[in-house]
Amino acid sequence: MKIAVFGGAFDPIHLGHIRLARESARRLDLDRIMLIPSSVPPHKLRRDMAAANDRLEMCRIAAGNDPLFMVSDIEIKRGGASFTADTLEELGRLYPDAELYLITGADMFLTLGTWNRFEEIAKRAVLCSVPRDGVGGDRLREYAAVLEKRGARCIILDITETAVSSTEIRRRILAGESLDGLVPPGVEEYINSRGLYRVNGDSSGNGKSVGFAESNKAFIEMIRGRLTPQRFCHSMAVAEQAARLAELYGADPQKAYTAGVLHDIMKDVGAKAQLQILDDFGIILGNAEKALPGCWHAISGAVFIEQILGVNDRDIINAVRYHTTARAGMSLLEETIYLADFTSSDRDYPDVDEMRRLAESDRREAMLYALSYTIRDLVDRGSVIHPDAIHAYNERIADKSKTNIPV
Repeated sequence: MKIAVFGGAFDPIHLGHIRLARESARRLDLDRIMLIPSSVPPHKLRRDMAAANDRLEMCRIAAGNDPLFMVSDIEIKRGGASFTADTLEELGRLYPDAELYLITGADMFLTLGTWNRFEEIAKRAVLCSVPRDGVGGDRLREYAAVLEKRGARCIILDITETAVSSTEIRRRILAGESLDGLVPPGVEEYINSRGLYRVNGDSSGNGKSVGFAESNKAFIEMIRGRLTPQRFCHSMAVAEQAARLAELYGADPQKAYTAGVLHDIMKDVGAKAQLQILDDFGIILGNAEKALPGCWHAISGAVFIEQILGVNDRDIINAVRYHTTARAGMSLLEETIYLADFTSSDRDYPDVDEMRRLAESDRREAMLYALSYTIRDLVDRGSVIHPDAIHAYNERIADKSKTNIPV
């Protein structure tokens, strides 16, 4: 029997998940797809997150009586942080004669080499992924080749992305909009009957984010028109998280919210437009920056908000400028935006729960952890590392060493 393991928060499960599962089953000739909603620790931070039992029940409703689907509570019962290696080990005991496949999103696939006990994961399951959110098949196949050198078996499926996201669904529910065509039959009824996602995701619970949104109304409408729906939802999630972290750190939550709204304003316009605005205002990229198109949106975004939108607060401009690379000597607001982008409610990568815990409890440790995570990932992918990221990491390591020197 060929069984695919398809895990995630499923908060909530939607038709994009179901379509991906069915198409994967068809192309891989799978016998069953096992939906495994994850256990989510309390420090996940989002107040509007559905309880584990609700997410499990929505998966069961989505699966219905279709023999292709199985729904497992294996990770929910285990509780705490669930490692994929543990899940595959347990499934191996439950289904000793099955060939296991692991389906991951594109972003997660590109971090697989850093997962806990990766070699064991690679031994127990065929690793599968599909292009998504701007991560193309060629990039996935390049990384698959790297993993295969470490003993993994990888399959990249060129399945057309379905433009549905759990973040957008939660936004629609909060706005009182229909979920028609977004979730499987019965899921919307369950959400309504349980009153799920009816509270704002601001974990502070003080309602301040409503005022922040009102004062940033023009900026919000601007990014709504410039970004994809997924990117817009991400930007709003970063703004919410930035305001919350600013309260914890003693930074200005209003400025943090504004910087969060604007941080990705140039993300979806394309490389040509990003380079054009830099050229228009005489910004010359260094050699490392030329080799890192992923940081162009941050540099061009800072230029755009200053020169086009007229933002004159240097701290906000710099927070946008360095939210991707970080740098030595970051201001409190810059660190707040950097960590908010890492830990916003829509983020879902292997270490996100630990990142959220650290961001809430120890800003300095969170910065060092985030920089270490990023640099390791870039090294694994054979990518250029921006000098600013290296300087930021070195500064924090040096500071930590000073505090450990005995007097």
